[in-house]
Amino acid sequence: MRGRRGPARGRGEATELASTDTDLDFDQDGILVLMLWLAEHGVVATLSAAGEPNLMDELKWVFRAASGPSVTTDLRQSVATEEATAGQCVRIALPLLKEAGLPIGGPSWASRLKEEDCAEGTGVLVLDWLAEQGVSVFLKADGERKTPGWTLIVRGGPLPDMLRFDGPEVGRCFQRMLLTLRGQCLAVPV
Repeated sequence: MRGRRGPARGRGEATELASTDTDLDFDQDGILVLMLWLAEHGVVATLSAAGEPNLMDELKWVFRAASGPSVTTDLRQSVATEEATAGQCVRIALPLLKEAGLPIGGPSWASRLKEEDCAEGTGVLVLDWLAEQGVSVFLKADGERKTPGWTLIVRGGPLPDMLRFDGPEVGRCFQRMLLTLRGQCLAVPV
């Protein structure tokens, strides 16, 4: 990936990928691994935060998992959780996903998500930081596509325009987002 050029969506400019962005390991983020696993099992999984605190000055994260009409999956019913952190959403969703018919207990990553500090890796922490800046964030792992794909949307707060990043790998979406945000002089602390 290093040295590769590509358009930064939202601005249409060609930019160079920073070497520090390629060193970030988004693929080890427990929540993103779960979302990919769900997509590989035909589930559409989303994680979002409105970017504006509620009346109690808390951000609300929403995690959803649903099976689409065009894909056969073991998921018998949709699951949705809303909590103060992305990690809490996922920890509450895990037993619900199992009750809904998914074999959650088997994968090696499942036990990591139950630990308090292991669910939120670099990717989710970046999304959390953006939400704290007033940016609304939306991440989707789409199991209805032929090959699971990702969509990352950020808007509001200090951003002049909505930005959307699509790709086959979550790391690429995050890398392109970080490049674009830095190009707009938003210094994301990673």
